[in-house]
Amino acid sequence: MIRINLLPVRRRRVEESIRKEVSIFFLLLGLSLAVMGYLHVAQTGEIEQMTQEKKRLSEEITRHQARQKELKDLETRKKLLLQKLEIIDSLQANRDLVVRVLEQLASTVPSDKMWFRRIGQQGSTLTLEGVARGNETIAQFMETLAKSPCIDPNRVVLQQSRQEVVEGYKLKAFQLTCQVMAPKKAAEQKQPPAPGQAQQQQPQEPKAPSQQQQAQPEQIKLKRNVPDAG
Repeated sequence: MIRINLLPVRRRRVEESIRKEVSIFFLLLGLSLAVMGYLHVAQTGEIEQMTQEKKRLSEEITRHQARQKELKDLETRKKLLLQKLEIIDSLQANRDLVVRVLEQLASTVPSDKMWFRRIGQQGSTLTLEGVARGNETIAQFMETLAKSPCIDPNRVVLQQSRQEVVEGYKLKAFQLTCQVMAPKKAAEQKQPPAPGQAQQQQPQEPKAPSQQQQAQPEQIKLKRNVPDAG
């Protein structure tokens, strides 16, 4: 019987199997390294791109912040300019109103019964100081002043009135204030109520003035029966 030694054949098969496995291992290892290298390069490029984009956005944000600051400064300057223009317009309007009021005073003041010593203005408040022959002259002047279209009729107030001797004559020294306003606003202050509102109001019986009301400072409605001093 013939015997054949198969050990070399088996060894060759084992060696070939090992060689294939090693080749497959190194092939897979190479592919893995290639894939990892590709991913590393791709991620590195993406990170670099994102870094550049971040830098660009930061620079753009800085530019926008600078522009926003400039806009805020411009808005602040605009508000200041508008406030200055409003103040200038208000001063111009008040100056024109004061001029008109002074013209009316020059034409309405009785030169033989009343004389002014000082005329002052603070804002829209006009202060008049002078002397008159008596309380009746002051009351007539205040009523005439309240009828002016440039004066608030509710803000004509006699601050003080005292007797004073001037060159041997007993006169009344007075100080009164009034509120200067635009003629349109003054007309609204003096505008009568609507007919519907007048009908709804029920007539009320006149009430006697209280002691507190009698003690208030003299205003527009001064009594006519006060005799002139001197």
